[in-house]
Amino acid sequence: MTSVSPFVDGPIGEPGNRPMGKIVIDPKMVIALDAARAAAAIYVALFHVLGERLTGIWQLPFNFGQEAVIVFFLLSGFVIHANERNRVFPPYRFWGRRIRRIYPTMLAAIAVSAVVLWAQGTFEQRFKPSELIGTLLAVQDVSGLKPGVIVDSVLGNGPLWSLSYELFFYLIYPAVMWALVRQPKLTNHLIGLVCCVSFVLYVLWPNHFALVTAYFLLWWCGAMAAEAYGRGDFRLRGVGSPLLWLVALTALAGGAIVYVGGELKASTFPFLMLRHFAVGLVMLCLAYTVLGRAAANFVAPAGKTIAWVASISYGIYVLHVPLLADWSLATDSWLGLVAAVPVLVRQTPRLPVVRAYESAMLAPPASPRAGTKRMRPRSPNA
Repeated sequence: MTSVSPFVDGPIGEPGNRPMGKIVIDPKMVIALDAARAAAAIYVALFHVLGERLTGIWQLPFNFGQEAVIVFFLLSGFVIHANERNRVFPPYRFWGRRIRRIYPTMLAAIAVSAVVLWAQGTFEQRFKPSELIGTLLAVQDVSGLKPGVIVDSVLGNGPLWSLSYELFFYLIYPAVMWALVRQPKLTNHLIGLVCCVSFVLYVLWPNHFALVTAYFLLWWCGAMAAEAYGRGDFRLRGVGSPLLWLVALTALAGGAIVYVGGELKASTFPFLMLRHFAVGLVMLCLAYTVLGRAAANFVAPAGKTIAWVASISYGIYVLHVPLLADWSLATDSWLGLVAAVPVLVRQTPRLPVVRAYESAMLAPPASPRAGTKRMRPRSPNA
């Protein structure tokens, strides 16, 4: 029996195979994806703002900002694969689209940080040319949480660390898709193996590139969840072997804790990686349970509001540190913080790009055979 891949029109390996169109995403699913990324962005902001102000038991609910970023990775893999799998070639066009999405808003966030710190007289103290260059080259991370970091994010805007991972994922996505179309099973296993080996190498010889390669498995699980969704497989097992490799990666992270030993903190290496991989695994599993379906049904009636919040979620993510955590107006008093929030909300939609993921482009194009034009769900800023 001839093996047929969901990624091509014909049997795997035959000449002339062409990628299929976009994965069709139900409008209710679009709302659920928007709700997840909006909630993740808001939570990261709360993590940096309230986590620094509160103490004791009141601080506990705001201690999981790192886990919220992992949700972004899963969502990114899902949405980018659903929207780009048929447009990934030629790669330079795909990379151009991703750069246009990421860099304008990131540069605007750097400029806002510079203005805020300059106005407060702390710019010279905080600015390091190496961090600016490293951030522009997408090799930034958080040195206070893990070893092997090349540079920290410029001007102390910590959330920018995840953009270096995202851009790395985009960089290798075309090559991975080229392999996946030809040998889907083998490619999925190779991705899992390479990511696990990369994590082991990171533990033995901490370096940025080994770590981001390991984290690609989280992103890829999101991509394969989208692929399963596209072929009508709504079971967790539809994600395939990447899910099992994520289990293996989580186990390796647990083993790293034993290997490193000593006095460990839950917020730093190697425990932090266990948190990341375990939460990614749990969130992926929960999405396929009754809880996941119930959550999607719960948020569906608020689709328009959620679309608006989601449309500015990337701006909230990159701007909340300079405006809510660095700006003296927001840090000097609770009243000042309340006054600064509307500034963040008003300024975010004015950024060059306010969306991390194109939810407005997930719906299928109008069918030429249809009698009426099918409308795409769009956010207000689309």
